[in-house]
Amino acid sequence: MQLDELEKCIDLEVVKTEKRRLEIFIGILLIGLILLLTNMIFFPTTISDTFIDNRSMKLGVLTAAVFVVILLISRWMVGKIADCEKPLPIWYKYYSVISDSVVPFIWLYFIIRWEGNSIFLDSPLIFIFVPIIIVSALYLNFWISFLNGALISSIYVLIIYWTFETYDTTSMLPSIVYYTKAVMFFIAGICAGLVAKELNKRLTISIKTQEERDEIESLFSKQVSKEVVQALTQTDGASFKIKASVLFLDIRDFTKRVQLLSPEEVNKFQNRFFGPIMDCIHENNGMINQLMGDGLMASFASEEGDAPENAFKAARDILSTVSRMNKSEWNEEIKVGIGIHNGEIIAGNIGNSTRQQFSISGIPVITAARLEQLTKDYNCSWLVSSHFYNM
Repeated sequence: MQLDELEKCIDLEVVKTEKRRLEIFIGILLIGLILLLTNMIFFPTTISDTFIDNRSMKLGVLTAAVFVVILLISRWMVGKIADCEKPLPIWYKYYSVISDSVVPFIWLYFIIRWEGNSIFLDSPLIFIFVPIIIVSALYLNFWISFLNGALISSIYVLIIYWTFETYDTTSMLPSIVYYTKAVMFFIAGICAGLVAKELNKRLTISIKTQEERDEIESLFSKQVSKEVVQALTQTDGASFKIKASVLFLDIRDFTKRVQLLSPEEVNKFQNRFFGPIMDCIHENNGMINQLMGDGLMASFASEEGDAPENAFKAARDILSTVSRMNKSEWNEEIKVGIGIHNGEIIAGNIGNSTRQQFSISGIPVITAARLEQLTKDYNCSWLVSSHFYNM
């Protein structure tokens, strides 16, 4: 996979996670908004005991509602971006970070100002910045998370300084405690950024690995059936048993035919002959297990149970192709022998750590090879076992 394609793939994943992030935050805020309205309607005494200014609770409701509207607009924008399969613009990421950070502080500023009480620095609302910083890692960008933590920390420092300079804080904890909390927000932003960087790295490796695996499977699937590819993938290349039909093909009198030809002429003959034959096998969902100079071994495997029928059709097509080539390509008639048997074979990679080759073995392979040899004794083009014939 090219670098541009890889980056695009990661960007599309970021768009998907951003949609989920917004939906989760919208759900949480809607629940909070419902709770605020419920308290205002059913527990007005508790509200009046908590807040001095009547505007304070209303501001909480308004802030939550505005936040929901902002997130809904963001969700709409991200949906449009996702439909176009485009990455999130950098301006959107900064807009998201700023809006998520600033809106809660607007509420905190006015609530402290209207209530004239610094105790709201300990408001549970402060904890909302923790998940905001954490989920910023989903942008997979260190600097976005860093900015998020730095912005929240900076605004919180300003709020702390203004509060301690303006209002009575004798009942509060020492200011150093709140400044330490601001530093922790900053450190959390750095940590989230490092997590984002690591996630980006691991996602890149994962996508590359999956892409390489898909490419290998795609190339391999052109030579083997999808059932074999799946079995090899599941067994990590170890041998496995699978029901299949095995086909052996041999060119009659091959040695006699090519002994007077040059190596180039022999190779040209083999390519001209085996090319169409291999097409017949591939078109009937078969795989070439082995190519010899004067023949080949192929197998047919399928979960649908049509492997014998595919092998039969392939053999029929091969004989038709050979007949056609005898009329149009060769000066003399070329004869072939085909043997087919069906049963459970052992398939897998054979070799060592340096070199391995996919191969099949078992009684069906031996039987098919012997049937192919018997076509010479019976002077026929192909022989199949009774088991294969019954299937």
